[in-house]
Order: sequence, then structure tokens, then C-alpha cells
Amino acid sequence: MESTVVIFPITTTGHLVSVIELAKFISQLNPRLSITTLLMPSLLGPSPASAHTETVASTALNVRFVHLPPVELTVNLQNAQPETLVSLCVERYKPLVSDHLRSLCASTKVSAFVIDFFCTTMIDVAAQLNIPTYVFFTSGAYLLSLLLHLPKLDAMISSEFVESTTNITIPGMPSLPPHDLLMPLKDRKNDAYRWMLYHSQKLHEIKGFLVNTFDDLQPRLADAVPQLVAGDGAGPAVLPVGPLLALDTNKGSDHECIQWLDDQPDGSVVFLCFGSWGALPDNQLREVARGLELSGQRFLWSARSRPPPGEMIQWRDANLEEVLPDGFLERTRDRGLVWPTWVPQVAILSHRSVGGFVSHCGWNSTLESVWFGVPLISWPLFAEQRMNAFELVNDLGLAVGLKKESVEDDAFVRAEELERAVRQLMEGEEGEMVRTKMKAVKELARKAVKEGGSSYNNLKMVVAEWSRDQ
Repeated sequence: MESTVVIFPITTTGHLVSVIELAKFISQLNPRLSITTLLMPSLLGPSPASAHTETVASTALNVRFVHLPPVELTVNLQNAQPETLVSLCVERYKPLVSDHLRSLCASTKVSAFVIDFFCTTMIDVAAQLNIPTYVFFTSGAYLLSLLLHLPKLDAMISSEFVESTTNITIPGMPSLPPHDLLMPLKDRKNDAYRWMLYHSQKLHEIKGFLVNTFDDLQPRLADAVPQLVAGDGAGPAVLPVGPLLALDTNKGSDHECIQWLDDQPDGSVVFLCFGSWGALPDNQLREVARGLELSGQRFLWSARSRPPPGEMIQWRDANLEEVLPDGFLERTRDRGLVWPTWVPQVAILSHRSVGGFVSHCGWNSTLESVWFGVPLISWPLFAEQRMNAFELVNDLGLAVGLKKESVEDDAFVRAEELERAVRQLMEGEEGEMVRTKMKAVKELARKAVKEGGSSYNNLKMVVAEWSRDQ
């Protein structure tokens, strides 16, 4: 009997791209095992990842995409926090997803239902049909460990976590400063926190986790798992299967930024970019410009602006003449390029002239840096990025830290601090240690997903289980 794996992701770029790579990996391991991916419409307009789905759908891989119709939401889109918005949206899709699963079960064997962390309301749907559920965790081991431990933290600590005078203890992982917690956990009275707690509690009902990381990057995960899930084999398995990345470096290879990089010396350019959602307020953009000028280093900067308050878009093209200091572009034209909108990040990170990356520390960007061996300067903005930054700087030694003026998520960074971090990364002793560690981890990342590597073997084992009796 034909078997299929059903995947139900959320459709934000940071989640969807790695899910598509997971589907490709599964199909390559067993071409006879079909992959059915159910896609909700993007809540925030067309996703940049939509073109990626079309490319995969046109290949010979046994992967198909089912585009679900929109549903009506009663929540105010402008006022809802992202975690609440996504969770409510997924909940509204339960009847549609249930119908699709039942229809598939009538004609084929559904071997597994793979969902995003924010889709745990779907666990009950799969359980009714006796389909084992797995979570594909698109972030890293540090966040997963925190979320698995969250129900116990919630029971143990009655006050706000951020009011703690000591670090937050996470079994098997580095203790975490309270102000570096995942953003929705900083206010236990809001709906976003309640949804995060709900999802965390549901995680113990699944068959296993597939995590977009690899053993040599986050080796503490192996120690953390026995303390975080039920013992005696009763709890969900936790399997690193990454890095899963969309690595078509030819995409954007004719971009003007790449042509500019071609003329720069090897390893000489600092790249600044803040992800698919990241943008800075205009006063911070001016301070970045001042810091780059003070550093004397070559730079390529994706300088997107924030939209006016109340708009649903995440960023807008920067008006460089209005935003940047007078004369900045002229003074730095021989060693810098400022681009006011999207840039081909993978093509840039893979370029020989890029020697450092000022990043928001989103997990996909972190893994891309690791894959290409580009050392980091951490500038987290939101979500779990502060956790990632803390781990990269203090535990893994893959980034130079950037100090903000306060512990607030949107705190200001002074030009002199950016100058210090850039000089340290590109010229200093700390930067030399970071570059050496990143170079070593780069090789381990590539080894993990090759045949015989740790992530390859983990996913191969799961796919073999899904393919049984095929």
C-alpha cells in the first residue's frame, strides 16, 4: 500500500523554507514515500518562500503542496501578538485538516503527521485517526529545551520570570538571564504566554521531535533530553536532523551586491542584515552608519526601515538620502555599499570576500552563517533571537556580543559599540577565536547531513520507520 507523510507548517518564511528542505530530504531518502504538505495562506501577505514551493513542486521529487482556502479570523490582526495570531489561525483550520487527513486515510497509509510547534492543536486530530504526530522544530535545541521545561517553570515560579534575580535554570542547558528569554514569556498575563504554555504542555503527547540542528553544534541536547522528557522510552524522541537550509547560491548571483563583492579582497567585508522581518528605526540606522564609518572596515549593509506604527508590513525600503547622515554615502563609497531593500543573503554569505556577519541571530540565518563559516556579531531583535545570541556568544563562542544601552529588546546600540564589535571581529583577538571556532563548526555541519553523518542517520532511521510495510 502506498504511504504518505503529511506536513502541516506555518507559512512564515523562517519556518516554511526549512520545512520544504525537510520534505526534499525525506523524498530523497525514499522516493516512494510521498510527501503531502498542507499550506495555509500567509497571514502577512505573499511569503518570499512561495517561489521556493513552486520550484520544488516542479521537480521530480515525490512532494506535493495542497493550498488550503482562507478562513475567517475574529481576532484584530493589528493588535494580536504573532504567537496568538498564528495559534488562533491554526485552530480555525482543524476541520479542514481533519477532512484532508480522513480523505488521505481512505486511499493510502498516512505514516506520520509532521507539524510545526505552533500547530499542536492538531495533535488531537491525528490521534483520532491513529496517526503518529511529530514536531519539526525549526529553531534550535536551546529553545526546545526551554519550552519542554516551561510547564515545570510555570508551576515552580509564581512571579514574572523577568523579575527573577537569578538566571533561569534549564536542565542540561546553560542557565539563561531572565531578560534574554523568549519574548512571549516575559509577560505571563498575556495571550501569547498562555498559548506558548499550551503548546509546551502538548509537546509531551507526540511521537518525536525532528530538530533543525546537529549534534556537534549543540552537543548539550543529548544531556538535556533525559531530564526533559519521560524516561523508560515513554517520552518523545528528540532527533537533530539539520542543518536544513535552502542553499541555492546561484539565486541572486547576478545581483549588484554580488558584483560589488567581486571587487573586494577575501574576507574583508562585514555584512549587515536582520532577516526577513527585521528592520531598524531611522535613528538607529543613522547610528549604524556612524559606527560603520568609525570602524574603517569594508561593509555591505541591507538597510531596511521600519514602517509607520499600525501597518501590517514588517519593513519598507529605506530612503537612504533621508535616513543616513549627510555625506555618509560619499565618504564611504570606496569601501561600503548600502542596499535599501532585500539582498540575496545565501549568495552573499557564500562569497569569498565576506568575513563577518552582523545578524539578528534568527535560527535560519545562524545556520547559514555556520554552513558558510562566517563569524557573527549578535544583534537580536525579537522572538527567540536573544536566546540564540546568548548561546552563540557565551556557550558556543561563535559570535562577538554587541552591548545595548539597556536590557529592553528594542534597546539602542551606540555607534561606538558597533565600531568596537566590528573591529574586534575583523581584527581583534576575540574575533580570531570566533573565526577559528566557526571554521571548525562549518566542516562539522557539512559532515552531519552527508551520508553517514549524524543528522543523515537520524532522519534515515525515522524515514525507514515511516516506510515500513510500504
